[in-house]
Amino acid sequence: MRDALASALLAAQFLTRLPLPARGYTPARWSRAPAYFAFIGLGIGLVLAGLFLAMSQIWPQPLAAVLVLGAGLVLTGALHEDGLADTLDGLGGGRDRERALEIMRDSQIGSYGALGLGAVLGVQGIALSTAPLANGMGALVIGHMLGRALMAYALGQGRYLRANGTGSGLGRPLGRSGWGVTMMAGTLAGLAALPLLGLGGAFGAIAGGVAAGILWRRWTLHKLGGDTGDTLGALHCMALTGSLLGAVAWA
Repeated sequence: MRDALASALLAAQFLTRLPLPARGYTPARWSRAPAYFAFIGLGIGLVLAGLFLAMSQIWPQPLAAVLVLGAGLVLTGALHEDGLADTLDGLGGGRDRERALEIMRDSQIGSYGALGLGAVLGVQGIALSTAPLANGMGALVIGHMLGRALMAYALGQGRYLRANGTGSGLGRPLGRSGWGVTMMAGTLAGLAALPLLGLGGAFGAIAGGVAAGILWRRWTLHKLGGDTGDTLGALHCMALTGSLLGAVAWA
């Protein structure tokens, strides 16, 4: 139990900017942290859904949508969005795999990254502002959980390319207990979102997130032959966007 709690805390430290105590690190505990990614994503989604509801009582829904996206960026330190911008810069500007990986190491954002990140955030904002409030709230819960679950699944496949990257030391299959924790998080997300989305909306949010995540990862694997911290962060962004679009389609 102590090791499990320590791994969950490490996952929360990695995925958020919450001022959590930096204690309990061991390589073994760190390697098990992805098993708790979906739970951390569920927590983030619930917090943002609650903020969206509260903000919508004060401001028009389009403004609340922009504010809740901003709150998500603050809560996570824009970890995933930074990965999306770097990946788009690398894949857009790199002539080959080696050049793409080199560009992705550069902390400066280029035109591909800026335009792509703006487009993704724009789609998310429009989806949240035009869908019924309940649909947007439910999609936030499912999308944030699902995006982190897909990250954990990808890490477990052991195709991480960098020896010292953000995700180094995490390339371990989830195992039975890890999948059990991930499925529990998914079940709780479904139970929380079902009253908001209805059966069709929940299906749309899940299907949209999974489809977007699969297409994104197939493309990055084809281009790079493996995963990096940037492509995995971008995987979450794509899954969240797909969940929002799926929920809107069933609204």
